[in-house]
Parts: sequence; C-alpha cells; structure tokens
Amino acid sequence: MAQYEYRVLHMPTTSVSVMNERLNNDARDGWEPVMMSGNEFINVLIRRPVEAEERQD
Repeated sequence: MAQYEYRVLHMPTTSVSVMNERLNNDARDGWEPVMMSGNEFINVLIRRPVEAEERQD
C-alpha cells in the first residue's frame, strides 16, 4: 500500500501567479495537490509518496 507524507500550504489568494508558481515548484519535487479550501487565504493540502527507505514503520 502506498504511503504519503502531507503538508498544508497557507497562501493569500490575492496573487494567482504566486500561488501557481508555488504549486508548480512543489510539483517538481513530487508534491501533488489533494484538496483546496478558503476565501481570502487558501489552504492547500499536498502530498507525495514516501520512499520505502524513508518510512518510519
């Protein structure tokens, strides 16, 4: 079964270009958005797979 590490980003929604840049940079590191919510500030839950040797079972 796949295991993931998660992170929550908290960003203002006043600049879509800054938000896009941040998400694209994180995507290059293997992170993918899972859920987004908010109004003036947006919270984005992102995840990426954990490699077998990184797991803390």
